[in-house]
Amino acid sequence: MKTTTQTAQLRTGRLGRLASGGREDGIAMVIAIVFVIIFMMLGAALYWLIHSQTASAETERTDIKAFNVSEAGVDAGMLTLRLNWPRHTTDNATLAVTESALKTALQAANASLYDPTRSAASDFLQVAIYDNVDSKGQTTTVADPDAPTWDSNKDGKMFVDATANVGDDRHRILIMAERQQWQLSFPAALALWSGSVDSNGQGFQLSIEKGTPPIYYDVHDSQHKGVDPVPPSDVLAATPTDWENVVSTQTQQALMKIAQDEHSYFAPETLPVTIDGQSYSTVTSAATAFLLSGDANGKVVYIKSATAVVIEGDKQVGTEEEPVVVVFDTPTGTENVWDFRGTADFWGIMVTIGNNTLRGTCAMHGAMFCKGAIANKGNGSVAELLYNQDVINNINGQYVIDVNLVPNTWEEYTLKKTSN
Repeated sequence: MKTTTQTAQLRTGRLGRLASGGREDGIAMVIAIVFVIIFMMLGAALYWLIHSQTASAETERTDIKAFNVSEAGVDAGMLTLRLNWPRHTTDNATLAVTESALKTALQAANASLYDPTRSAASDFLQVAIYDNVDSKGQTTTVADPDAPTWDSNKDGKMFVDATANVGDDRHRILIMAERQQWQLSFPAALALWSGSVDSNGQGFQLSIEKGTPPIYYDVHDSQHKGVDPVPPSDVLAATPTDWENVVSTQTQQALMKIAQDEHSYFAPETLPVTIDGQSYSTVTSAATAFLLSGDANGKVVYIKSATAVVIEGDKQVGTEEEPVVVVFDTPTGTENVWDFRGTADFWGIMVTIGNNTLRGTCAMHGAMFCKGAIANKGNGSVAELLYNQDVINNINGQYVIDVNLVPNTWEEYTLKKTSN
């Protein structure tokens, strides 16, 4: 029979074992809870990491898209300058990129280029072109969006400023563009060069409209007949020189290339052409329609034909600020005709390879160079060629080969997101 002491010992042992088992279960539960908490924290951290990376990747994607769109705006601005370098005229002073058309083209090719959600859809892309001058009109390297939209300082440099807003990520690129020009070099003080001049006894009056006297005419018959210089003290017969010194082969090739680049080159191989919605299938009709359309202003119109060309109309061609170079490139001896009536004066330089007959009543402002003979049949009210130095200067400096980025002028800005 167990003693009381033994019984107590047995009870104490069982209680100890029970207590020990309880402590172990409690510790296991605590450890399990800790692990659950740790895993929940790791899960939450992983979730937020993935969420953050996703958001960061999306932000980076939209930022890249905004950059690409603004870069496309810069390219469009440079192309706009390439096609029509802006001068201070009624037409060109508002030269700008058509942003809505560019937006449509970009989004058609890239469906993920979506509009900003917290601002107007028109904020998708904005392109500004303005001169590199400050508020006082002084040339500067610091962009001022309030500067004139034409090349006011005539240094051949302008800013292109493009800002894109794609999905509320905004990016701006600012560059300075510089034009490269064809180096045309028509003789500055030579108003007229011709093999001979026949004015039907009337006399082809040559005077100065703008320019510093004296000016010269070079008529290659032995007596320089047919020209009526007014006044003879200011308009002088030049020492005869070769055609190559007036319109060199290089100049002629440059004129042809300029016209081809500007889609104002008319030859059998370029036909038919469509002008103002109408199709033309002959060199004469196409060139005439283009000259009368008003699109010729500031351009070289090169007319190449194996036969004589007759151009006639009653609208002014060219202006002093946007003169036209018309080139008749026809075989020796062909009798080309320029017949313009009323007040349809011509502003520019007319170059004829072959002969040229002037009819109608319009005056010629600028200069004329004819490799063959000029026959005047009533040009102007007094048969007049008005020498204009500004016309020649504008022609020598207005034709753009290309527009390039000025080195070290590329600037990028990531702008603040649009707020509600």
